[in-house]
Amino acid sequence: MMYMQLGSTAKKAESRHISSYQAFKEWINNASEESELERFQKYHGIIDLFNNGINQVYVNAQVRFLPDELEVILDICGLENEKFTAVICEAGIDQESFLELFELLNRSSNIGETWVYPLNEHSRRTYKRAVKPQFRNRVKIERGTIDHLDEFLKDTLETIDLFESRARRMMLFAMLESPREKRYLREFINPKLLYENLDLLRRMNLIEEVSEQVYGLSKQGEILMQEYLHFLDRIRRSINNFEEEQ
Repeated sequence: MMYMQLGSTAKKAESRHISSYQAFKEWINNASEESELERFQKYHGIIDLFNNGINQVYVNAQVRFLPDELEVILDICGLENEKFTAVICEAGIDQESFLELFELLNRSSNIGETWVYPLNEHSRRTYKRAVKPQFRNRVKIERGTIDHLDEFLKDTLETIDLFESRARRMMLFAMLESPREKRYLREFINPKLLYENLDLLRRMNLIEEVSEQVYGLSKQGEILMQEYLHFLDRIRRSINNFEEEQ
């Protein structure tokens, strides 16, 4: 009969490590190419385990499935009464690897439950269909990230809100080409809106006064504008692909 064994290098989480998301990031200090979204999912997975009374919680846990001697890294696992609760975060695994790991967990006699954290409702439905009937009482397809996306994307959404203003877009695009004098910007932007938005963009460190009455993008502003243009291009290509498929 297969069972899962926890490796000696697993990081044990404590309540102080999840006092805030920032505290968790500082503790985990992951030097790998783990995405921010993957870390965010793990943070909420650990909180959920603690909230369910499971106090032995391990993250990025190297585990071995015996007697097959198969080794994998498990996003999170909790141990209570000699039974493991395994947590899989979709942000850190592709679907094929997920199904392989899912099968190992279901076959292991000391896995009490497996919790899956999908990224969206479509994934949630897909994973629910993948659960075999005999394992449904041992698998929970959580809403996790779906319910916390506003929290995770708060700063990003606030930044994107900047571009809802046509005046701000025109100012930033103009400065993307080169620094601009205030009198040049006044030619196509209402003076009241110009002054308000110059102040706002300076407070956000996106633009700077490079000389008297001349404004240009800061380093942070240049990076943001490059990312925004890439984002728009990806959206444009997706729309074109949708139209070609119809």
